[in-house]
Order: sequence, then C-alpha cells, then structure tokens
Amino acid sequence: MSHDAILEMILHRLTDLDSRIGDLSEKLHDILAHLAYSREDLTGAGDEVHRALAEEIGRFVGQKLLALSYMTVRQTNGNRHTKKRVAQAMSKLCSAYLAPSGVELNRARRILRARKGDEVWQAAGQAALQIKKVLDSARSSGIEFVWDYDVCVGMPIDVTRQQAWSNCDPASDVSFVVVPGYIADGERYRLQEVFTDDVAN
Repeated sequence: MSHDAILEMILHRLTDLDSRIGDLSEKLHDILAHLAYSREDLTGAGDEVHRALAEEIGRFVGQKLLALSYMTVRQTNGNRHTKKRVAQAMSKLCSAYLAPSGVELNRARRILRARKGDEVWQAAGQAALQIKKVLDSARSSGIEFVWDYDVCVGMPIDVTRQQAWSNCDPASDVSFVVVPGYIADGERYRLQEVFTDDVAN
C-alpha cells in the first residue's frame, strides 16, 4: 500500500472517530461540570472535571491536530513524511491551539499554509472552534489550569512530568515537546509528550 493511500486511510479513520466522539465528549464535560459545581457535598468532583478535561484535550490533540499535522506534512513533503516531521507539525500546532493566551487561529493557519477557503483553512477553523468551546466552558466554570511547555533539551525523559510521544524511544534524550502537559491546582493531570531523537528521520 502506498504512503498516500495509508495517509488517506489514517485521515479517514481520524475523521470518523472525531465525529463519533464529539457529542459524547461534550455530554461528558457538561455532566461533570454540573456535578462539580452544583454539589458542594461531593469531594473530589473538581478532580474529576480536570481529568475529564485532560482526556478531552488528549482526544483533540490525538485526532484533530494529528489529522491536521498529516495534512500539512503531505502538502509540504508529499509522500516523504516521517515521524519527526509529523511530530514537528504537531508541536507547532499545539503551541497555536493550546497557547497560554488562548487559541491562535491565524498562527495555526500560517503553520498549515492554509489558503483562504480551502480544505485546510476550513479544518483549521473547525478545530479552533472545537477546542475554544471546551476551554471557554472550563474557564467560565472557574476552572484554572496551565500548559506545561518547559523542557530541557538533550536530557533524559523525566517520568514524573513527561512521556515519549507515539513510538519514540523513552530511553533516548528529549529533543522537543510535541504536546504540553496539563496542570491544575498544582497537580499534573496530563504528562508532556516529548519527541526523542531515537531514529534518523
């Protein structure tokens, strides 16, 4: 099977999964937010909300941003995509969609080299609306969190705050952050996902 065919299959499956999970994810978030903020007698409810949000962010990154990363790598490199190129695209997109100041759609579209009105332009906008809705809903409910982008390049993975991205070698040194960590109330609910230069691609 050709690289293009494999990419098309991956993108199709990611789109299908995204449409199935979207509604369930929104319902889960609403239920947990209601549980945490309307029942003061429940202990640990805020913790559950943070866990649910961390899972939603993980799904967003693993579906929407991964699909967009494959799209941009395919546009710029044809069938010469590599794990590192996809990871670099993911890293840049995370820094735009999960920016400390909020979603930076224009920067995401520049990263994607989207042309106004084309498929990538539309997909970038849809992704921005999806994650903005989740994050705005969380913040309007009083949920405070920060993204952890801090990294020491060339050092071994710190297992207390990092994990290897995809099938990178966890025994190799850290090259860059692919997906930031998620920290709330002083607790880490999602580890950083980091790329390690374990292979020459």
